[in-house]
Amino acid sequence: MTSVWSYCDRSDRGYGLFKRRIFHALERHGWTTSLAEAPLLEASSKAVLREHLERHAPDWIFLINQSAGQFYEYLEIPPHRRPYTTRKFVWYLDDPHFFVDRPFEPLEHVFCFDESYLDYLRRFSPRVCGFFPVAADHETPGARDSRFACEVSFVGGVISQVERRAQLAPEMQIYVDRLVDLQLQFRHKTFFELADEYPIAPGKRIQITPPVAHYLYWEANNRYRLRVVQSLADFDLRIYGNEDWISLLQDTPLAGCYSGPIDPAHELPAVFASSAVNLNIHSLQCRGSLNQRDFNAPLAGGFLLSDWVPAAGRYFVPGKEAVYWSDVDDLRRKTVYYLAHPEERERIVQQGRERIMREHTYNRRVEEWLRWMGF
Repeated sequence: MTSVWSYCDRSDRGYGLFKRRIFHALERHGWTTSLAEAPLLEASSKAVLREHLERHAPDWIFLINQSAGQFYEYLEIPPHRRPYTTRKFVWYLDDPHFFVDRPFEPLEHVFCFDESYLDYLRRFSPRVCGFFPVAADHETPGARDSRFACEVSFVGGVISQVERRAQLAPEMQIYVDRLVDLQLQFRHKTFFELADEYPIAPGKRIQITPPVAHYLYWEANNRYRLRVVQSLADFDLRIYGNEDWISLLQDTPLAGCYSGPIDPAHELPAVFASSAVNLNIHSLQCRGSLNQRDFNAPLAGGFLLSDWVPAAGRYFVPGKEAVYWSDVDDLRRKTVYYLAHPEERERIVQQGRERIMREHTYNRRVEEWLRWMGF
């Protein structure tokens, strides 16, 4: 019997929900799983996790956005006690440019949520490198709740860049704004490619380190999401997410639309089911993939209007199982249309849900991964 170990925050912050879903799927296939819980913001948690790992001695360690080397450093495990013979399953749920800058261990099996990042990961010599897309992480419909009833809702995060921006010299602020505008214009290109094509000065290229890339990504992502939600300011719109939305929306017509954070396990399915239209705005790192919302909203009974990404047609039949918009004008037209046609919304939701239950659950993803790995 094969065993796998990982860890999460006791409050299920971060990636705990993803790990639970995948572990449940592995259990269905006969694996033994162990998910260590600890208050990760407390210094004492590292000792708790080290002891838990040593006690279970698993065959596999499952990590998200964290290589084995980074995991050892995070837990402060000295070199002579590191489980080098344990295989690692490393899954990148975000752009790996933010995290990967050194070779992987010989026993690291590395996967990413978006195929477009595979070539970058292969530069660092993982044992295996593959594609593991996200899927629906619940199986029951959401219950409609009058607290969340509205014409349009959007659930997603933004990250305030005020403090980081203040640390930049005026010349760099101008250049950063230029790179961000270029990224929104050429979404298929990375910031690294754009910095090469559009240097800060002739023959002078800035070095885009992982922190710089992270700043540029969130600045572009914030502006993209703000631009999209502003196009729906005259609808009954609710925005749910982290409190950084407050500063981003101040002095805009949407200042009163922010409705606070939402519990992903207990409230989010009800938001999906109770909103006439659920807006999806893929993060800019989704270059050839879908996000969790593409699967969770229809499964919860929610109608989703999602921006088009190149991989959309791989997972759903557009217009039949899912609906996509191409620009803000198209988004407005389709919002008006589908608000006026509830029966059509329900038909698309039902067909999308049937497709998800057949093909896009974590149980199916794990089945595919196990076959691909030769289990």
